[in-house]
Amino acid sequence: MEDVEKQQQKFPVIGFRTFFGIFVKIIYTLRKIVITLFMFIIAMGFVLMWVEHLSFWDAQYLSFLSAFTIGYGDIVPKTAIGRFVCVILLPITGMLLTGIMVAAALNAIDRGLRMGMKDK
Repeated sequence: MEDVEKQQQKFPVIGFRTFFGIFVKIIYTLRKIVITLFMFIIAMGFVLMWVEHLSFWDAQYLSFLSAFTIGYGDIVPKTAIGRFVCVILLPITGMLLTGIMVAAALNAIDRGLRMGMKDK
């Protein structure tokens, strides 16, 4: 039991409930930015639907796969505009969105650890 307490003093840990509560508050504060980035990805899906002659769901699928740089390769853009959207615009948008989520998670961990240190 004492070993666990010593380890926690060296490497403090926060609970998931604490982390998630703080994380949601941070994302709520940034909601306009997050929603704007998601809406841009969806809008680019409509562009891909029109330019690449894809169904709505296939275009949204391609848009989100490109934004988060997954790229399964089952659907690929064939036009120059489609390639520009999938290779330049969407990955930059996805990186911004991913960066915001990572920064929010790190901030939530930091705040949770500080709150835990104040309690001791």
